[in-house]
Amino acid sequence: MLLSSARRPTRRRRPRRSAGVLALLAALVVAAGLFASTLPGSGGRAPAAPTTVAAPVAPVAPRTPPPALEEPPAQAQVGPLPKPAGAASVDFSRPPLIRAIALNPRPHAGIAFDLEDGRVLWSRGATRRRPIASLTKLMTALLAVERFGPRSLVRVPRRAAQVGGSHMGGLRPGRRVRAEVLLKGLLIASGNDAAVTLAIAGAGSEKQWVAQMNDRARELGLRCTRFVDPHGLNPGDRSCAADLAVLAMRAIAEPRIARIARKRYARVWTGAGRKHTIFTTNHLLRDHYPGAIGLKTGFTNPAGFCLVTVVERGGRRIGIVVLGSRDAFADAREVARAAVRAGALAPAV
Repeated sequence: MLLSSARRPTRRRRPRRSAGVLALLAALVVAAGLFASTLPGSGGRAPAAPTTVAAPVAPVAPRTPPPALEEPPAQAQVGPLPKPAGAASVDFSRPPLIRAIALNPRPHAGIAFDLEDGRVLWSRGATRRRPIASLTKLMTALLAVERFGPRSLVRVPRRAAQVGGSHMGGLRPGRRVRAEVLLKGLLIASGNDAAVTLAIAGAGSEKQWVAQMNDRARELGLRCTRFVDPHGLNPGDRSCAADLAVLAMRAIAEPRIARIARKRYARVWTGAGRKHTIFTTNHLLRDHYPGAIGLKTGFTNPAGFCLVTVVERGGRRIGIVVLGSRDAFADAREVARAAVRAGALAPAV
């Protein structure tokens, strides 16, 4: 009997992977990963292909930036001033050693004194108040050596370039300059720009600095002295020969002032470019006058030529102050000659 339709041979089907097998494979993969993570140095990751290990590098210390330069705080008040090694005031109790000196024309005022005991050698109008011009800078120098160390840095204000009169030069606003450089500009070149820079840096303003100058004058017993600026351009800066003698004693006792005031010139660096040379305004130093060791000159039309100088010979030192002179250097030489004749000073050699 024939079949109506022939049966086709059926294909053999591949057995399907059950869900259990797949789960088993997944578990094996997870287990392998956990095993690899336990290997030393694996860091929780499967070990990578071997690589060349570099030599250990020493850790680099972080670079410490240089400390920022801090602006010195303004000085609230002046501190105690050390007493000079010799006399601290002039002695009018004894008659002057030199009665008269032929000075022609005569200065308005003057005094000569012994720095060891303060004895007055000669005087003319010693307590007469006069404009003193740049002799004012002696007080500025005294306050500056109290306020600033030799290596202190001082910022130059804009005002320094605006002040009139003599300048030390090279001071640009915003630059930092060593205080010692400014002292050289103040005492050697009689720089008004140096005086303003020290005043503003030391007290915050010229006005506050001048107040401290007057405080110091009262402390020193300078009865006829009054300052109105730090440099002496204003004719209101006034004193007398007797007061300036005391100021000279204090100034010459300060080693930094004494060292600078005797220089004929100095090479200074004002913060940029090359050094430049400043020259003294003291013709006794320029002319190598025997024994001259400073101290300060001054001139304005109201004050005339003014001078505070110290002459040292044979272990003796005398101070000479001349105010309102036609030629203060010639007057000082004549006073020194009279002191030699009176035995108060050794002769020049």
